[in-house]
Amino acid sequence: MPLARRHRWARQALAACFAVALLLAPAAQGQTPAAQSAQSPTPARLVAIADVHGAYPQFVALLQSARLIDTKLKWIGGPAVLVQTGDVIDRGAQSRECLDLLMALEPQARKKGGQVIPLLGNHEVMNLMGQLGYVTPEIYKSFTKGDSEKKRQKAYADYLKFFAAHAGHSHSAIPPVDEAGRAKWMDEHPAGFVEHRDAFGPKGKYGKWIRTHHAVVQIGDGVFLHGGLSPAFEIPGIRQLDERVMAELVGFDAMWQTLVDGKVIWRYMTYAEADTFAREETAWLRGAGAAAAPAVDAAMQRLLDINKWMVASFPEGPLWYRGLAEEPEETLIDKLTAMLAHLRLQYIVVGHTPQSNGEITPRFGSHVFLIDTGMLSQVYLGGRATALEIQNGRFTALSVDSAAVELPAPMTAK
Repeated sequence: MPLARRHRWARQALAACFAVALLLAPAAQGQTPAAQSAQSPTPARLVAIADVHGAYPQFVALLQSARLIDTKLKWIGGPAVLVQTGDVIDRGAQSRECLDLLMALEPQARKKGGQVIPLLGNHEVMNLMGQLGYVTPEIYKSFTKGDSEKKRQKAYADYLKFFAAHAGHSHSAIPPVDEAGRAKWMDEHPAGFVEHRDAFGPKGKYGKWIRTHHAVVQIGDGVFLHGGLSPAFEIPGIRQLDERVMAELVGFDAMWQTLVDGKVIWRYMTYAEADTFAREETAWLRGAGAAAAPAVDAAMQRLLDINKWMVASFPEGPLWYRGLAEEPEETLIDKLTAMLAHLRLQYIVVGHTPQSNGEITPRFGSHVFLIDTGMLSQVYLGGRATALEIQNGRFTALSVDSAAVELPAPMTAK
């Protein structure tokens, strides 16, 4: 695709996603994190940590090594700012403990004049949307309670009732009414599954908290986010980009609730199940010459087009883009330089793409810092717990297992 056409298409897709999200949820706009600005002044000391993925012991050790918490897990960073660039969860068994720690540190830091800024990662969003491919049995187990089996049995009964109401609608999924089917369903929905889905729902402990997070935050002349800023987009500003992502999340919740209320999807369906079911239900309705209620029909169509939403899996969206880590520097340098000049930025700090050498990696003349070093070493061979410290114009790589290493600062354009 020619570059000009690609830019035009990207702008159109971005505008369409934003418009859809706003149309979906005008009443829910109050849920966006307006109380916290997407732009902040430069603090005396800033520490940025990328993908944790449930590596709780390593996360704790790194925060202690960076002099942000003590042995009792209390904030001792004073006025320092901690930016966590997303993907706290999934893969690692102690994902929940990592969330709890960050949630506890937020008010503690605030009382000491500091700040904890947790950002959205693609895995946080995946959990909000029911994309659960990286939620392990151990993670589900951490959500179990004394009545977990009772809740699971009730969910199974509700699931059968939902399917019974759609009998004859040509759905590929077959209700697991025999023992073998029941056993398979139980295996796919282990104890803790229901509690996990509730906890990440709009009213759940973690879901409500995560939905207050920004996707992109500017601090001084640097910007922090999970995946990266794609030069393919003509971004009007960091605040506008962040607001678009947040509006899409609000829109997704409204769309999902509309489909649940319209009995098109079951509330505990995964995203993949809901997508398949909505496609099949749409086809059946059309074949029968029928139609859903206008709001439900509109929500069904939006679900089918969600791959175009920036927040979902759009490859050049800020939660998913890997180009700053993977593209050759000579390919992007001119566009990146122009983008930084337009946004009046000096540098970008991103996670998302693990560095195989376990080291924080500056690129593009230190205008980009890649700080995902595979903290969960059980999954990322050679991974390490590291942090980027920015203080008095100096950029330093911190780690638990080695001395601090000063990194080159961003090169000033001549």
